[in-house]
Amino acid sequence: MSSLKRIAISAPLVALFSLAQSPVFAGGDGGGGGTSASYGLSNAATKSVVNTLSRGTSRCRKQPAAYRYDCYRWVYRRAANQLRNNDAYSEAQQALEQVERSLEAVIAQNRDTTQPKRRRALETYTPVKPAAIPRVKRATIQALEKAETILLRSPTNKQEHYTRIAEAINSNKVLLRSALLPGGMIRLAQTLVSGFLRHG
Repeated sequence: MSSLKRIAISAPLVALFSLAQSPVFAGGDGGGGGTSASYGLSNAATKSVVNTLSRGTSRCRKQPAAYRYDCYRWVYRRAANQLRNNDAYSEAQQALEQVERSLEAVIAQNRDTTQPKRRRALETYTPVKPAAIPRVKRATIQALEKAETILLRSPTNKQEHYTRIAEAINSNKVLLRSALLPGGMIRLAQTLVSGFLRHG
């Protein structure tokens, strides 16, 4: 076979291979979309994690106080799992997993063995002792602060997405912190109003 014929046959194959590796065909975020695998940052993936943190935390606040913190642990576990196998979110995944591990440890240390576990769908919540709730709250806040710091120190090219996740964590932290203090709801309202005015 002549050289010209070989080039004519191989050229389309090379072009097809290159096209298959492009972000559009590989599933990457060509401008705002992919949600899985290691294809990069995306608005869809970030929004999904933020929604999991916000909505999950709201649901957990409806649980009895003794069960609330294991519910939070499940929320952060679910959020971290959403980022699994996506290398662009590796620091965010590690930050969320750190929260889950911290909560798992403090819940195990303060477990109330006199009370049964509670089940919600596929999740099972372990209660903590009533007297230990303030201590567990403080440990939770510390874990959230650490995760927030990790996210806010992210590389420049990730800051837009990581900051949105950090803001969701901060909202959870504000709610927890306000509950620790006398007049907590008043302080919470003041914090929310101040934040609204800053961004207005």
